[in-house]
Amino acid sequence: MTRLNDAVGTAKGVYESAAAGAGVAATTAKTTAFDVAKAVAGIAATLGALGFDDVLGWVGLARKRSPLTTLAFFGAGIAVGAGVAMLLSPKSGEALRRDILNRLDGLKRQATRGVEQAERTVHDKVGGAVDAVKGAVSSETGNSHYGMEGGRAQGGESGHHLS
Repeated sequence: MTRLNDAVGTAKGVYESAAAGAGVAATTAKTTAFDVAKAVAGIAATLGALGFDDVLGWVGLARKRSPLTTLAFFGAGIAVGAGVAMLLSPKSGEALRRDILNRLDGLKRQATRGVEQAERTVHDKVGGAVDAVKGAVSSETGNSHYGMEGGRAQGGESGHHLS
């Protein structure tokens, strides 16, 4: 019977050892599954954070430019094309230089007229603002705050006035 008890004890020990090993294996498997889930979630978050521009950059592409940039490139292309057309035109060098100088003089005159017009506009607006301020101040000088009473100065030099 001792053999039987020894066999049962051994079997019980093997069972408990197997149960403990299975518990450790289950915990390890669960931890590994959670680690894999975290890794997948991290990869998904990284992919979600990638912008469309990043992906386009990887393949050597880019988004469409703003309209102003496109317009600037278009204008620069027109200017370069006009310059090349003038240089390759069937005119003599002297006639071409004369044409270029005439066009530049015309542009200079246009710019000068534009600046003069802007100066006149600014002068008119500033003059109007100065007149408005003078009018407001002169209407305020009727107050006794400025040493004036009824528009007349009290005591000679005490009144404030704008010239």
